[in-house]
Amino acid sequence: MSGPSPEAYFGIRNDLADRLLKGSHQLAGVPSQDRGAVLRAALDAVPEAAALLRPYPVLFADGESSASRLAFSCLSAAATFPRARRDQIADLGALTAILFGVDDIADSIAGEWSEHGFEAFFAELPAILSGATDADPSDGPAGQILAAWTAWCARFHGYAGAPVHAPNLARQLESASSAMARERAWTAGRQAWPSYDDYLANGMLTILYHTWWSAALAICGPVPAGMAHWTSIEQATHLGASCLRLANDIRTFEREKVEGKPNSVSILQRAGMSAEAAVLRISAHIDELEAAFQTELGKLPAELTGIAVGHRNSVAFNGRWYMARDTHAYTVRELADDVDGHEG
Repeated sequence: MSGPSPEAYFGIRNDLADRLLKGSHQLAGVPSQDRGAVLRAALDAVPEAAALLRPYPVLFADGESSASRLAFSCLSAAATFPRARRDQIADLGALTAILFGVDDIADSIAGEWSEHGFEAFFAELPAILSGATDADPSDGPAGQILAAWTAWCARFHGYAGAPVHAPNLARQLESASSAMARERAWTAGRQAWPSYDDYLANGMLTILYHTWWSAALAICGPVPAGMAHWTSIEQATHLGASCLRLANDIRTFEREKVEGKPNSVSILQRAGMSAEAAVLRISAHIDELEAAFQTELGKLPAELTGIAVGHRNSVAFNGRWYMARDTHAYTVRELADDVDGHEG
């Protein structure tokens, strides 16, 4: 199974989304009075995240390359937890960059993968997290991503909440792996394309929001940590992930047509809608899901107030970003320029 080259993949534009969403702003999800502080926190975290990931160039190319997602990754973490320590933002930003790499393996952007190779790669992720593997990562894209994951896990286990939340992080990785395997089967034609609802139930896992938040609870969550914290936020996490999956679909449906991947826009088009009508319907569905998301967050106990705020921040920032631009071409230089623009 193969996808487009990284150069072609990063170069695919979505003129329809740009036209329909004209006037969207990449920082619309961050309150205007907080944007300067969030941008500065992201830029300050970049060197620490970059130092962790620098040995693994498959994840990013420094500075100007459109394949670099480090600036966006740190900005997303800073927008979610603007008052977190620099090392926490760096670790969450590095996690996002690594998860981009994991997604590239699933999409055959970082090399071509047989089903056996795909399964072996994804089996290593929870094994490395739990320390249940002695495997020496191989060369090539998968080896670099596994090595980066190994280095990140060593930092993760330094957090007080890691012993409690690591088992759930492993479970979320396994759920994401199964969902990505299902998506690959749809793309390859081994299974019929799903309905819109079935697609979304699967796609909310492949966006890796559950995976990220199971780690974030250990890094930025209440101390002492408790598994009840995940149980409390699980339904809100489903809804937040669904919002971001659909927002991402609006941004990426032209790319995913090239890949042959199911996408909510394409599924509605197959049912007879125009692309424009599909985008508008999905946008309305996002609004419905976000209202339910806010309701769920309002039910969380007081000890999870910081996590509830982080969830709101994450969905607001990432969802509005997708309405404005792709994540791939935002460089560290652009982030620095944005900081200067707010501080100048």
